[in-house]
Amino acid sequence: MTRVSRLVLLISLLVLSITLYQFIREGGSVALSPALPNTSISAPLDEHSFRILLGLTDTQSTKWDGSLSVTQGVVARVEPWRFDLDDRLSPVAPNSIQVRWTISTHNARAFGGQNPTQQPIVANGVIATFRNINASSEVSVETPQGNFTFRPIEFSYGKAVKFLDGRALVDRVPASVGVALSRDEQDFPAAAVDRDGNAWIAYMQFTPNPKFTGFRMGLREELKRFDELAESSKGDQIMLVRYQRGAWSEPIAVSEPGGDLFKPALAVDSTGRVWTFWSANQEGNFDLLARSFTDGKGGKTLRLTSDRGPDIAPVAATDSKGNVWVVWQAFRNGRSQIRAVRQQGDIFSDEIIVATSDSNEWNPAIAASPKGDVTISWDSYRKGDYDVYFRTVDSGGKPGAEKTAAASNRYEAYPTIAYDPSGRLWIAWEESGAGWGKDWGTEETTGIGLYQGRRIRARVWQGDQVHDAGNLDAVLPGVVSRVVDPTARQYDEFRGTQPDPQISARRSPSQTNQAPPRPRNSYPRLLADRGGRIWLAFRTAQPIWWSPLGTVWFENVVSFDGSSWTNPIFISHSDNLLDNRPALASTAAGELLIVGSSDGRQHFAPRLRVQDPSAQNEDPYNNDLFASHIQLSEPVKTVQLSPASIETATASNLDSPHVKRLRDYRLKLSNSEYRIVRGEFHRHTEISMDGGNDGSIWDAWRYSIDAASLDWLGCCDHDNGFGREYSWWITQKLTDIFHLPGTFTPMFNYERSVAYPEGHRNVIFAQRGIRTLPRLPKVNETDPGNAPDTQMLYRYLRHFNGIVAMHTSATNMGTDWRDNDPSVEPIVEIFQGIRQNYEMPGAPRSNNENDSIGGWRPKGFVSLALERGYKLGFQSSSDHVSTHMSYCNLLVTAPTRKAILEAFQKRHIYGATDDILADVRSGSHLMGDQFETATPPTINVKLVGTAPFAKVHIIRNNHYVYSIEPKKQTVEFSWRDTNPEVGRQSYYYVRGEQQDGEIVWVSPMWITYRGQ
Repeated sequence: MTRVSRLVLLISLLVLSITLYQFIREGGSVALSPALPNTSISAPLDEHSFRILLGLTDTQSTKWDGSLSVTQGVVARVEPWRFDLDDRLSPVAPNSIQVRWTISTHNARAFGGQNPTQQPIVANGVIATFRNINASSEVSVETPQGNFTFRPIEFSYGKAVKFLDGRALVDRVPASVGVALSRDEQDFPAAAVDRDGNAWIAYMQFTPNPKFTGFRMGLREELKRFDELAESSKGDQIMLVRYQRGAWSEPIAVSEPGGDLFKPALAVDSTGRVWTFWSANQEGNFDLLARSFTDGKGGKTLRLTSDRGPDIAPVAATDSKGNVWVVWQAFRNGRSQIRAVRQQGDIFSDEIIVATSDSNEWNPAIAASPKGDVTISWDSYRKGDYDVYFRTVDSGGKPGAEKTAAASNRYEAYPTIAYDPSGRLWIAWEESGAGWGKDWGTEETTGIGLYQGRRIRARVWQGDQVHDAGNLDAVLPGVVSRVVDPTARQYDEFRGTQPDPQISARRSPSQTNQAPPRPRNSYPRLLADRGGRIWLAFRTAQPIWWSPLGTVWFENVVSFDGSSWTNPIFISHSDNLLDNRPALASTAAGELLIVGSSDGRQHFAPRLRVQDPSAQNEDPYNNDLFASHIQLSEPVKTVQLSPASIETATASNLDSPHVKRLRDYRLKLSNSEYRIVRGEFHRHTEISMDGGNDGSIWDAWRYSIDAASLDWLGCCDHDNGFGREYSWWITQKLTDIFHLPGTFTPMFNYERSVAYPEGHRNVIFAQRGIRTLPRLPKVNETDPGNAPDTQMLYRYLRHFNGIVAMHTSATNMGTDWRDNDPSVEPIVEIFQGIRQNYEMPGAPRSNNENDSIGGWRPKGFVSLALERGYKLGFQSSSDHVSTHMSYCNLLVTAPTRKAILEAFQKRHIYGATDDILADVRSGSHLMGDQFETATPPTINVKLVGTAPFAKVHIIRNNHYVYSIEPKKQTVEFSWRDTNPEVGRQSYYYVRGEQQDGEIVWVSPMWITYRGQ
């Protein structure tokens, strides 16, 4: 690996220890090496890397043990392509001309970490980097399946050549070198180039608490002390490095260690000062800070914002006069605006409002024209779906009108912009279908989920004229597959419409709905170099691959030479999450420096399977910063562009009046006033190991605030990312960043998944800083008594004042209800948007023996838990993929974290599949209450639906005791139990069923009748 080769060349005595470190990152079982220091790193510009892939057409696992050798050159390093099981590389000695490997092709990995025979065999191989090669150099590859040779000089970027009748493939990839390598986590790079042609990179570095390394999911014995789970981490620090003539400097600390920071930006002013901008948690709110450096010496830190709303996601650029502009997302009064400031010597101007709508604006991008203009682009939810806009400030500082870049009824977001040397403005963005974030789940597919496919679009503006940006569709990958060399392209005609209301109608029993296949090309990044070449970097899941961290996403680069786009160039050491945006820089014509964060997830560590808790304190995965350098010698041709038009659409999918009705509703009872807050308890994102179809965590927050218009959210993932400290830290941070008091109240949440008979449970806290709880071995289904792990979970929750809810209880993810603690498990997920209802057998949308998504476990029905005497309130949530059709609604006294937690604890809660208002009480008591009465219980019911109600039931002790068919949208009535059982505690709850199939489940009240 890069770090291995570098240290071998520098300190030959460390060859063995570094080889061991490489071994563990590739899936070995040796101990981790100690933290590696940051040092000045040499990145020779004469290095040439090639991806050598073997077994492309294998249909069964095949040995490809072998070697490569080079004439007239040396092997600088050889790295795994995607090693598994017993795949190994021999160490590369200094100035070696040969290297050997032991590898085989394997079944593709799928969620769960197993090698099921139904998965296809996929290619394996190596990435070999050579130095000192020339026009006569030749590489020979020897394997048991055949030998072949190639001449490096004949390979240009984007060109792939096959050998051995198509069983092997070679392509050139940029040489990659480590920039920041340690057991700390380096992420979120930003880049700028100074007047001397040096590239500067700012990045965020997180230092974990050393007690909490590894995939912390498995325990051998019960955790006795919970206090340590709330110990502080070591926090964040902003760092700065310089790239100069192939060498990287020592890192410079921009901020103090131990911060709570987010995403830096970078720019260089006319005096050569390097300005770094970042968000920092200042007394409970994220504000924008800035600091300049001259000759490595830092100035004072400036605070650019002080409003109580979060200020995040800065981007920066330098105008033609040498003044730095920084643009960011500024939350003001609960809404996200795009704001900017402009450098004025040693200070910055007052805030400039860039976007003028009253809706949320997101993801700013900025570019400076050589003619003096500065343009800012962003995406906006102003018409009920995401669209891309831009606005230009001229050289005199006068802002122009907002312009539309993409405003169809489809999802258009994450813009990136660049000016070429002639002053043309290039804009690219990612696109999904119409109805993004609207109704998708088991029962309805009139919308689409958050990540059912993405395309990248681009346009060029020359003044007011709009042009197509060449043949981009013809080179970007199409529908993703497991093969390395698919022929599918982004322009291909796709099978199936999107959205398609008939998908749910065609669902097979016990199967979730499947979206039609689409490309997965995301997060475009544009740069124009001095010669006019346009570079576009993007994320893709092609080829599909999975590791214990989850789906593997890669960075690719294409470039436009004036007439056409090149084929994609694979970027080594870019494997990471979906939302992982590299920094781009260029100091010369035809040159690109791409710096990104890799966590090493491309390689599968067999011992870290979900099923093997004994190894889960190991962690071969770690975010390090890597740089790749591309140099193309071909000159740019005269630019050829075709006229284009901008597709627009009218406003759609705006909030319904039902949402406003819920928000405005007030319920007064016993000197307290309650309001309804809509939210959900259970979502997933890319951070979950099985979250490849869920989209980015950033999109989960955008969905919650915009498309779903929620008031609160529990987000999101399995053990906050397999119990890893860094994933937990990022999730906790975003939960605070998106806390918009009075508008949106996120809670601290994660899912803890234990198979039947114990069950998957979702945990929620009102306070930040509590780590996930590892688990004890699961009990067998036939074992009697309580589950030790569940009992430990209850003690943990009591210690930290948290609560938990079971989900999908009548499936293999569910429970036989052997455990409950009413103080910390007061609610249950009665319905799940991606699966079914678990209320009772025969209820609407309930699973059954012939149709049970996730397995059939009838002992898990909620009705059986209620029969046991468990007191469980009802909520509904989404889980994976499903959107906009399952809600957890709480009656709270205030829209605060404390009040939300109290409502959970008191079971003042109801679940619904639509925006249905429910107000159910008995005298001075609310839904969820437990009380005694001397008079026969009376249930007062008020339901306001989104359609007329077909039926409303009152259910007592699992029996229907009262039913009406109102055929009205508003239902109000009182029902008195004329036959209560004296001295018995009975539970009563309400289910409302609309004519359109939407349902509301109101939490029970537990009433003991003490009369005669």
